[in-house]
Amino acid sequence: MIMKKLMSMFLALVLVLSLGACGKSDSPAETTAGAQTEAVTQASTEEFTWTRTGYFKDDEDNLVTITASEDPENPGWYVGVMAGDIMSGWYIQQEGNTLHGDIASPDEEDAQPYVVTVSEEGEDGIKLESESGDVYHLTAYEMPEAAFTVTVNIERDGQIAYAQGEAEPEFDDEFPSQTAYIGLEKAEVYTFAAKPDEGYKFMKWTNYGEDYSTEPIITVEVTENMELVAVFGIKGTDETHVDLDKVKTMGELLGLPNYGTAAVDTKLVYAFEQDGMFYNAVAEMPKDLSEAFFELDSFADDYQEQLVKLVSSLKVEKITNLSENEPTQEFMDALIGKTGKELFDDGWYNSGWNLDDMEFYMSRGAYGFVMTMEGDVKNPENFEEEDINNLVVKEVKYTGISDYTYLEDGE
Repeated sequence: MIMKKLMSMFLALVLVLSLGACGKSDSPAETTAGAQTEAVTQASTEEFTWTRTGYFKDDEDNLVTITASEDPENPGWYVGVMAGDIMSGWYIQQEGNTLHGDIASPDEEDAQPYVVTVSEEGEDGIKLESESGDVYHLTAYEMPEAAFTVTVNIERDGQIAYAQGEAEPEFDDEFPSQTAYIGLEKAEVYTFAAKPDEGYKFMKWTNYGEDYSTEPIITVEVTENMELVAVFGIKGTDETHVDLDKVKTMGELLGLPNYGTAAVDTKLVYAFEQDGMFYNAVAEMPKDLSEAFFELDSFADDYQEQLVKLVSSLKVEKITNLSENEPTQEFMDALIGKTGKELFDDGWYNSGWNLDDMEFYMSRGAYGFVMTMEGDVKNPENFEEEDINNLVVKEVKYTGISDYTYLEDGE
């Protein structure tokens, strides 16, 4: 394909030089030659199709990936760039013999435009130029297959950073990271750090949902796959410890970190955290207080003061330890093989799905899960919740507490 393009361009150049040597003329022969030149040039452009895809890298570890789009809503080529301070990627189009367009993702809020032109260079490389003046020369790069992978995410408000070896990671407050992916060819040592946002505090690291460490900076020799999550909690108005066995009124709890306050019929539910555990407390609330509660403005500066004044005297009927009741692996294993209908009949709820991966976002009680299911999906374009009934659970992943103010039916 490239040889045809070069040959066409060469022929066009020969014709142009020949015409230049003859001087200006309106003869039919010159008119015919001009038409042939235009036709050859047009043909060379029409024949060219961008084919250089995969990973491209330079000596400074700047990385570009190019893939042909399989998304009918976003045709063209996906160009992803991790170079200098730029980390961006989106779909752009072929223009002539180049790819050209803005790779700032429209899904990213406040993303600055980053318009690039990508052209072929050398036998297998590319040149990427931006309108802002950046120029990168990269060659084809085969991404090594990862022996181990580490994903890092957060729960609630904060940021993460990591560094190879035992070096202390550096946080970027201007562009904070909440997620990371590391692929390793062999066992290596990495250091991970977590930093809470203002009003929050670091609580713990988990690995595959299990408690891993209460230190905000951890150094790990990665010898197997890991799914680390930095868990942050909300700071309370005071950090005093409350003896939950002796609590009588709601006011005794209102200084603890709040994870939600809700009114359900005649019940007030206050969700809170203490010592890394999550709870909710329930109190009976008279009708007039319930109406006043719904009139509170949760965005008002004095919301907490109004809430305290309104509900402090309510007698606490029950405190539930949500963390203590989190689902066990045995519970999740027992779900394998159940149908969607069986789940719905047992009180499960569905909040969405990803049919590409056959993942369904479901909850039961206060807890959230991702269910990977299998079965025949006859009409993906018009998929409805009732279509889950005939699917079968293949895999279950616990995602954490999804409703801190959950009350059992009948309470």
